Amino acid sequence: MTLGLESLGSVGAYAVRPDILLGPDGPIRDAVMTVENGRIATIEPACRRDETIDSGIPTLRLENRAIVPGFIDTHHHVTEPFAKAIACGEPAQMWKRIWMPLEEATSPETAYIAAKWTFFEALRGGFTTVVDHGIRGAEHTDAIQRAAEETGLRLVSSTGVYDLSDFDTDARKPAAASTIDDALRTADDHVARTAERRNVTPSLACGTVQSNSGEMIKCLSDYCAERGMVFQIHANEHTPEVHRCIEREGCRPIEYLHRIGALGPTTLIAHATLVTGDEIAMLRDTDTAVSYNPVASQWKGNGVAPALDYARRGIRFGLGTDATRNDAFRLLDAAEACQRLAYGIPNDDFSCGAGWVWLEAATRAGAQAAGLGVVTGALEPGLAADFLVLETQWPEVLPSWDFAWELVRYYDRANIVATVVAGRPAVVGGEPVSVSMEAFTREHLQTGIRSVENADIVRLHGPSDTYRP
Repeated sequence: MTLGLESLGSVGAYAVRPDILLGPDGPIRDAVMTVENGRIATIEPACRRDETIDSGIPTLRLENRAIVPGFIDTHHHVTEPFAKAIACGEPAQMWKRIWMPLEEATSPETAYIAAKWTFFEALRGGFTTVVDHGIRGAEHTDAIQRAAEETGLRLVSSTGVYDLSDFDTDARKPAAASTIDDALRTADDHVARTAERRNVTPSLACGTVQSNSGEMIKCLSDYCAERGMVFQIHANEHTPEVHRCIEREGCRPIEYLHRIGALGPTTLIAHATLVTGDEIAMLRDTDTAVSYNPVASQWKGNGVAPALDYARRGIRFGLGTDATRNDAFRLLDAAEACQRLAYGIPNDDFSCGAGWVWLEAATRAGAQAAGLGVVTGALEPGLAADFLVLETQWPEVLPSWDFAWELVRYYDRANIVATVVAGRPAVVGGEPVSVSMEAFTREHLQTGIRSVENADIVRLHGPSDTYRP
């Protein structure tokens, strides 16, 4: 049987034989990976498979190609793609002036279009899984989940509530009227609706300690802990948030979360950039996970999370885009570069953890942080067949001396031949298999533009050309 990349997944079982396969312990040369019903069945040396495996399973030889695990985006706000460039050059705290008004003005229709737009970007950029952080109603989350199913992406879907708005803004913000009973009903409904979806996992979210009371945060974190679900919350990202928590609660945000019992193995902290040694110890002792979002730090942050310290202390962390750009290889590069600039250069640390640290964070460790460690994140038998097929023969990546470092520093989205989720190709040659990319953008671009124009966005800086001398 002749098998091509486009037809992977159209048969119950198939095998792929690349030149390089990135296993949990490093690159493997000339291995064969067998996929059955969307999961990895075996990974064996090609010579051994030829001797032991039924030749009736179709095999695709991928010369000059590598297969690596699909990347995990552990922190995203998926309904924000149409306002990306508006945020460029804006000072920190733009979430109050841009993102919250945009979320408030989003309808189920625009949520569906925006999420699908984001998911196509993510798949084209090498992400097979996205963790969405959003406080949305059922119609909006249903629309986002439908977009994930249609594009083929694996999604950690979220909902949540606000019961406090302890921040000032001139822009429109969500109403703060939810009760604990409302929150529990919302959580139960979200879990039930998500159970009907393919490749979608539920989670709950609170915005920050400024947008929710301690009682609400504790309630939702306990709900998630009891069910093995991820509980998401932003913490220690910006200076005003840290100061406001000290003023109101007498302690810093992560200290406060620890005090109320909201840290733990199912909690995922977004950012955790402005942390003390005591807070790092709290994260470690409670086995709390962190999303390290380096591009967000570059563009709008007050600091860079001490990810190398997290790695040395055994704190679980993944990499997140925070709705900056949906490009996995540029995220890898940013993760290493930010650590080098913020922590490595002052100490003459030229390794900065070596390339494998960032690959691990973007794959297996990211999946664990997202609550999907038994589902995806590595090329191992039993896990979902979520992987990328990469071109290895372009001059940018030759000659090859250290595959891990090359993936972090030299590969980019142009090397992605195909993105596969659960054994099925979602993108081949940069084009989604489910729809024409050109037709999709042509049909929905104006809707996206109008959704931004209709939002109560407060922009402090104008377009960059305004500032030309």
